[in-house]
Amino acid sequence: MPDYKSTNHEHHHCRRCVDAVVDWENEGGSLWQTPDANAPGSDPFNGSSDPDFALLDALPLGILITDKLGEITYSNPACQRMSEVSAAALAGFHWCRFVDARDHSAVPHDWHECDGRSQPLTFEVRVVTGSGRRIWTRHSIARLGRVSGAHIHTIEDIDRTRTAEQARRAALKDLSRERERARVTLECIGDAVISTNAMGRVTYLNSVAEQLTGWSREEAGGEPLDRVFRVIDPDSGEPIDNLATRAMRGLEIVQMQSNCVLLRPDGGELAIEDSAAPILDKTGRLTGAVVIFRDRRLSRENTARMAYLARHDALTGLPNRVAFAEHFDQALKLARRHHKRLGLLFIDLNQFKQVNDRLGHSAGDRLLKELSRRLSACVRDTDIVCRYGGDEFVVLLNEIKQPRDAGRVALKMSVAATEIRHLQGCKSGLELSIGISLYPEDGTEMGTLMQRADVAMYHAKLDVEKAPMFFKAGMKRPTPPSNPEDAVNAIKHVEGPHFSGR
Repeated sequence: MPDYKSTNHEHHHCRRCVDAVVDWENEGGSLWQTPDANAPGSDPFNGSSDPDFALLDALPLGILITDKLGEITYSNPACQRMSEVSAAALAGFHWCRFVDARDHSAVPHDWHECDGRSQPLTFEVRVVTGSGRRIWTRHSIARLGRVSGAHIHTIEDIDRTRTAEQARRAALKDLSRERERARVTLECIGDAVISTNAMGRVTYLNSVAEQLTGWSREEAGGEPLDRVFRVIDPDSGEPIDNLATRAMRGLEIVQMQSNCVLLRPDGGELAIEDSAAPILDKTGRLTGAVVIFRDRRLSRENTARMAYLARHDALTGLPNRVAFAEHFDQALKLARRHHKRLGLLFIDLNQFKQVNDRLGHSAGDRLLKELSRRLSACVRDTDIVCRYGGDEFVVLLNEIKQPRDAGRVALKMSVAATEIRHLQGCKSGLELSIGISLYPEDGTEMGTLMQRADVAMYHAKLDVEKAPMFFKAGMKRPTPPSNPEDAVNAIKHVEGPHFSGR
């Protein structure tokens, strides 16, 4: 047993001093008689020779008898086994000495005054055993006689029960967290969800289901699914078989026919598409069903929207790289078959970073959208303008007759860009650098033509006049100059008009 240095101090609330020592009352049983330590053959710590004490010795419950100061005068074998302490070692100690220090506050301060109660005083504390183990026990204390001040304690080992209860509470807490997680998930998804019990009565609607059906979860709770989820065939007007019932009957996921209509309480009608599945517990027992449905009109719109965004730039609405590559592949096949030329323009918006820094990204976005609109206005319906990334655009010109046709479109775009002056802070028009490559002269594959148009664009950026530049054999991507003088020197190798030879 642990060595408690100051029993009287530690358990002051468990003791109560009296002015006079009184004899124990004898009310017809030796339980109320102090064992005579001097009697021949008597054992002060074992009263088994007395018939009443023999009965206590045989009980499976732990029993203690304490005097008016709370000191132990008797313990039965069950109590000794529980505490792993002998009768001799228990005798004379205050019973609170064996209570875990963490549970002292659980011992009622008025435990001495339990004689006025109709029921024994009962509480639960941990007890420190002789080996140092802590076990949960349930104590019941009753007064033993009216005058003696002695008490009888029954002590029940509830450690396994308490541990099992704690495990059950922890499991319930985990289950509660899982249910809350599931509820939050169901509230966040875009589909409507209705669950039922095994009798087909509604147990839950998420917020989307409330909006689509016109029922609140409070109103729908406990109602038959057919009343909350009224679905008909739009052609015949006949009700459609209960989807949840079909799922529970077949224990499988079922799909609703595609042309179903949901009837709302306000008389509105909604085209929907849905499915249902049975709900089984861990043992495989059927507990209900879940119905998941969506507004078919919104589903079609969302599908179309997603398909559009997969092929178009979200800001400008222009075709993106994916759509451009597909269009270029088709145009290239036609150009080969009909022996036609293609023109590829690679466009960069000069000083766009400064626009963003000076006016903000919102102004930069407006500028890009306006430029996209003007570039598109410069080409035919059969041509394609693509936002390639950031401030870069590429343009595919289909079936051009002469190289100069591509040059004219490039100049037209440059002029259109200079006319954009309406943005706050833009005192002059925008400036474009445009490089041009041609099929089949400059390449027969998209990658080659893109790379050569990009090289030509960088030469155009270094040109003093910033005029569109055709790719020429031997051109390489130049290193950006550090000052204007270098820029002038860098373009001296460009001879004659920019469109010469085309």
